[in-house]
Amino acid sequence: MAGLALFVVRRLLGIAALVWLATLATFGLFHVGVPNRAADAQITAQLGPGQPLTGQYLHYLARLLHGDLGQSLTQGLSVDALLGRALPPTLSLMIGGLVLWLAIGVAAGIVSALRPGSLADRVITGSTLTAMIVPTFLTALLLLELSAYLNRSGLLWLQSGYVPITHNPGAWLGRMVLPWIAVAATQAGLTARITRSAILDVLGEDYIRMARAKGVDQRRILVRHVLRPAIIPVITTAAAGFGTLLGAAAIVDQTFALNGIGQALLTAVKSGDLMTIMGTVLITVILICLASLLADLAQKMLDPQVA
Repeated sequence: MAGLALFVVRRLLGIAALVWLATLATFGLFHVGVPNRAADAQITAQLGPGQPLTGQYLHYLARLLHGDLGQSLTQGLSVDALLGRALPPTLSLMIGGLVLWLAIGVAAGIVSALRPGSLADRVITGSTLTAMIVPTFLTALLLLELSAYLNRSGLLWLQSGYVPITHNPGAWLGRMVLPWIAVAATQAGLTARITRSAILDVLGEDYIRMARAKGVDQRRILVRHVLRPAIIPVITTAAAGFGTLLGAAAIVDQTFALNGIGQALLTAVKSGDLMTIMGTVLITVILICLASLLADLAQKMLDPQVA
């Protein structure tokens, strides 16, 4: 238990250092990339007029420690309020997409590995390759067109836009199904291939052959002896793929008009709203770090030897 606590503390310290580096990098870009004098004046007013660059950075850090991300330069809202409004659609998209990605990827990989060379294996391999090479924006556009076609046919459940789950769970689900498929498609294909490879490697181990020779049930071998070691590389890949998933979510967010963080970032970039850009970068870094921490914890629990 003490080892796990020390592991978590080390990871949290690493996350804190990474977030600090992100503030340093964004603050530097923030001053290099000021688009015009009007925006420069508004930013300077927020971070301390007449102060040197170091003083403004310390003022910015002090505000961050109090949860103050500043004021949007174009939308008349605080960045906190703007991102607070954009976070629920993004979390709905990311959590649902992650669950769908892992469920489909792992299930397809297991079926493919248990029947190597079969028709099911060939179909799954072809499907995963297709999913991996089709760009996310194209998948999103095709699904958006499918939604429009179904709407014209009288099926109005699958639509674009976002409805909070607290307002109408059924409408929320209908607005999220196609975006989930769009963000999960590419990563699910990669996960299926990694799962297949990992399971085939484990099935070739001597202790698996011995268990089969003793007449142990195939399902028991799979559940107790194969999945645990085989799932570790899948978790590692999932942690690495979360950043890619977040990038894909920004595209899907814009395509389906979910008004999430991705759409807020794209709007801020177009309008040169640097305070909002900085806030979305920090939130993105924190989300990726938290996903990595959860993956590290899962790996540690499956394999205590992980450092």
